[in-house]
Formats: sequence, C-alpha cells, structure tokens
Amino acid sequence: MRSKWLLLAFALVAVLALTATASGKVPGLITGKQIAPHAINSTHLVNHTIQAHDLSTTLIESLRGQQGATGATGATGPQGAKGDTGATGATGATGATGATGATGATGERGETGATGAKGETGAKGDTGAQGPKGDKGEPGFSAVEADGPYPSLTQLSTYPDAGANSTTAWAADGTLQQSWVMCPSGKVAVGGGFGQDDVQSDQLVVVTSSPVQILGGKTYLEDPSIYKPIDVEGSFVPNGWLVQGYNKSATSLVVRPWVICAAVSR
Repeated sequence: MRSKWLLLAFALVAVLALTATASGKVPGLITGKQIAPHAINSTHLVNHTIQAHDLSTTLIESLRGQQGATGATGATGPQGAKGDTGATGATGATGATGATGATGATGERGETGATGAKGETGAKGDTGAQGPKGDKGEPGFSAVEADGPYPSLTQLSTYPDAGANSTTAWAADGTLQQSWVMCPSGKVAVGGGFGQDDVQSDQLVVVTSSPVQILGGKTYLEDPSIYKPIDVEGSFVPNGWLVQGYNKSATSLVVRPWVICAAVSR
C-alpha cells in the first residue's frame, strides 16, 4: 500500500514539473481523474528531488508504519576486526580444602632372609723364629740403704759392714763448715741430702749438698788426688755425700749428712 501511494505522489509532482516547463507558468491543478492509471511511473521522476514537505501528512504517517512495530532482522554484516585483549580479571577466591582421603591399607611385612652360613676358621699360623738377644740393659740397683749419722755423736765406722762419717759439729765461728757420710765398701751413692739434730735451728745456712768421692776420712776437695774421673767430661762414681754451710747461731749445731747407697751392676 505504501509503494502505491509513493508512486502516485512522485507521478503527481513530475506532471506538475513538466507542465510548468512547457508553458512557462503553472496551470490549474490536475485532479486524479485527469491522469490515466499507471500513466506516471519512476521514469518520469528526477532522483532525489521529492522532499518531505511535498507529501501529505497522511502519506508521511503511513510511511512511518505502525508505532512500535519491529522491522525484519537485516542480514548479518561482515565480521569486525579482533578487539584488543582485555585486562586480566581479578583472582577468584580460593576454593575450600577438600576432605582428607582415607588412609591406605598397611602393606604386608616381607619375610626375613635366611642367615648366611658361618665361615670356616682359618688355620693357625706357624710360630715365628726367635729374635736375636737384646743389648745389655742399664745397671740395676740392689742392696739399697740410707744412712744419716750424727757427727760428734755417731760413728758408722764402729759398725760392721758400714761406711764412715765426719766427726765434728758445726762451730759458731762464722767459717765454712762441712759434714759428710760415706757408703759401705762396694756400694755407690745414688742420692743424698741433709738434716739437723733433734733440736732445729733457723740459723743454719747450707750452701752445698752434693755427691762426693771420699777416701781415708777425706773428700776430694781436701785431697784432689782422691778424684778419679771415668770419662773425658769429668764424670765420677760417688761413694758419699757432702754438706757445706755456715752456722749463724751462738752455739754449735749438729748437721746430719744423708746418703742413699746401692750395689750397682756394671
């Protein structure tokens, strides 16, 4: 219906235009009765010349169609270009922890392996040959004894198989004094020292306590011929002990020389 009215309107406008062109003026209005049916078509119209104000209000309304009616869906257009990648979405919430699975069955215990056989005992080795005889050891001590006589009070020489000793106490005269003791015959001195009488004094000053060689009641300090070295270094075999010093007291003192004697194998 809209197409018919549209064609009729176009035809009417075209006739008016042709009439005005031929006569130079606009003739009186031509009614629809004066136009033969289908006498005007689109070939008589100039493209893009019909304006909205050339049409009647009723025609315009009819061209608009019923209000609210939706036209048919047009054909799908070509696919558009791929859009840019969107921003990364927020991390989703952590899901709830799943339930703990059931404990697996305990495996069976393996069998214990068999014990290996005991190895045989090895044969006993032969006894090694006897080694050579070792060197002779150092001289050994035997028949050890210690003597500490009281000079002026005790004389070892009065006893059998005994040694000897000095016989005087230390005088209080400010001079160097001495006491000595000698080992029995056949023994050597391996140590020694000194002591006092039963009455002690702090006025005793000892300057020498050493091994010594003694012969005939004299030390090698009194008679140098008694000194008998045994090597080039001057070593000697002592047979007694010598104590020397000063008596700072007002009376004489008994100073006891001590000696340790022993038989030594050589």
